[in-house]
Amino acid sequence: MQAVWQGSQASRPSLAQSRRDAQTGAGHGRSVPGSDALGRADIRSRINAIETVGSRCYTPRMRPTPLSRWLTRVALIMATCVAASTVAAPPATAQPSGLTLKSLSFASKRVDVREQSVAVTLTWTVRNTNPEAEYLSGSVRLRMAGSTPGTYVGTTRDINFWLYSSWEGVRHVSGDAQESTYEYDFVVPRYGKTTSALWVVAGFNASDDKGATLTLEGAQLAGHRPWLKARTLVDSTPPTIASIESQSKLSYVYVGSPPAGLGYDARLQDSQAGFWKGTLRVVGPDGQILTGDFEAKSSSWEQDCRPPSFGGDITDCPILVDVPAGTVSGVWQIADLTLFDNVGNETTIVPPGTAPVTLTSNEVVSVSDFSATPNPVDNWSQDATTRIRLDVEGAQNGISTVRVDFEMPWCQLDGSGPTIDPDGAVSVGVIVRRHAQECIVNGVLVVGGAGNAAVYGYQWGTDPLLIINRLPNTTPPTASAVVLTPTTVSRSQAAHTTPTLTMQVTAPVAPLTGYDLNFYDSAGSLVANYGGGAGTAPDGTLRLYAHLPYGIAAGTYSYGFTLHDASGLRSSYGVNGQPLPGGPLEITVTDD
Repeated sequence: MQAVWQGSQASRPSLAQSRRDAQTGAGHGRSVPGSDALGRADIRSRINAIETVGSRCYTPRMRPTPLSRWLTRVALIMATCVAASTVAAPPATAQPSGLTLKSLSFASKRVDVREQSVAVTLTWTVRNTNPEAEYLSGSVRLRMAGSTPGTYVGTTRDINFWLYSSWEGVRHVSGDAQESTYEYDFVVPRYGKTTSALWVVAGFNASDDKGATLTLEGAQLAGHRPWLKARTLVDSTPPTIASIESQSKLSYVYVGSPPAGLGYDARLQDSQAGFWKGTLRVVGPDGQILTGDFEAKSSSWEQDCRPPSFGGDITDCPILVDVPAGTVSGVWQIADLTLFDNVGNETTIVPPGTAPVTLTSNEVVSVSDFSATPNPVDNWSQDATTRIRLDVEGAQNGISTVRVDFEMPWCQLDGSGPTIDPDGAVSVGVIVRRHAQECIVNGVLVVGGAGNAAVYGYQWGTDPLLIINRLPNTTPPTASAVVLTPTTVSRSQAAHTTPTLTMQVTAPVAPLTGYDLNFYDSAGSLVANYGGGAGTAPDGTLRLYAHLPYGIAAGTYSYGFTLHDASGLRSSYGVNGQPLPGGPLEITVTDD
């Protein structure tokens, strides 16, 4: 079988710089006299939890504090916000009645993971006022906080939970659908962007079997103080790439409808915080760019872009670059790969040695007809040959390449190369192996002498609709000149006698493959039967060997038989079949 185709993140201002800007008014167009180190304008810009339309909030004076204290003050600010207008914004997510998050908290608010990872238990309780509810499920989303409130960095950790079940490390501790408690031991990563990292519950959702749902995001969870601060080692190095290669060896891809895609497999390495996400850029003619984004997943439900189950610092990621209709034809090649680790370190790499791919919409070279001559082919007894013919248009400087991809390996090109037939069609030789019932053409590639290509394949909606069929068979095998020897045997010699049927078999299309041999008494009742595979000699002779049953009684017996060929057709002779040529095949067993 021959294959046809293969188919700097901007730096953010530091917290210290934001404070200096607040003191000087930088970025706000004015100074803020009398403000604390953060400044009211900066406070309002960095607390995305305060979204009240037409309102103003009193901000207590406070000294520069660690980020954990700052988040505590955020909750206080939200609690003491005084509306300056009667017009209020609707909540970010309307909460239906019934389900509520009664409590959610980490067992410890601070942990030191510089020496080794530490597991901290996260516990939450869900309450449901609907007495008819019988089941509950949901998820908790853990994220590392970014440099500003409301932002996050690193892989999302989705923790799924179910009532009465423990899965993915989540434990159902107690309760029923009206109130239930769960625990999860969060193993805190050892690395951060600086010497500390803040882990927060960024989202929570739950639903019951009666249709009630609960969704809480960001600030809606602040009342539960859902954060954990860790002292960490500093990760200052971005990920590296071990390898990247195309997911297939196909070097030509059709661009049209449905949209195509370029698939790659990347092996990434980060021995500290671990790989987070990346972007692959592919460049084509005139500098046009296609991109594909990919991201590591933390849930066991995800099958892509996950570290090996046995651990380690290697992450294998499939990457898909979508190729929309209208993408310019020509040679496309990987331009670069941008990678982020789980604390936000970034790098851009130009990977070497990745084979280019040629995109084509068949707008220059095209094929208007696909056919095979002869079709069907007679490959019942031996390999057959045929030629695939193509009406090629638009090729300049002749044809340099014609390749065909078949669905199964018992059909293949004969290796002789394309020829131009007297009528101008391009043809290539094909070998159809014996026993192949059909040859389905999955793809055809034609490359003109000027380098322009046309590609056809069912997976892109351009199926060549070409099938090379086997010659159909409607004639079953027939027997003639059938002779039985011996025709008489004594009982004492019956066990040592091998009755033999000799005949001429005619199988004009499909060869003989087997037989069934039946032994009847004088009343026509079946006494014994035999069967197996069979083939004729070159001159059509067939011999069938039988034996007489042990302890056979004296009397007259007869044989009948059925022949079947490779196509499944059968012919039966004797009892319950057509008359035997030359009369019944009888054998007489005599007493001694």
